[in-house]
Amino acid sequence: MFLINNILMKSIAIKDLSENFFEVIGKEWMLVTAGSKEHFNTMTASWGGIGWLWNKPVVFVFIRSERYTYEFMEENEYFTLSFLGKENRTFTIFVAVNRVGSG
Repeated sequence: MFLINNILMKSIAIKDLSENFFEVIGKEWMLVTAGSKEHFNTMTASWGGIGWLWNKPVVFVFIRSERYTYEFMEENEYFTLSFLGKENRTFTIFVAVNRVGSG
């Protein structure tokens, strides 16, 4: 457990996830946050997926270049996906590495 802005957060191993991500990404609130501690932005989204690629867990999202969050995704290595469940609107956090375009 760790504290961020006075909110107690808990890391969750990918192997411990049990959500149906077809439902979560398509029908519930997904928040995409990118940037630095000092300068960041969050937006709602419903375009993306989660799965396995070459035996590694992966997550992907699609952000239009016109969106304000796009520049944060391009300029920073990490982004966060947060899912607000319908039942209690609590956060489930996934941190992903933005490797698009890296060789």
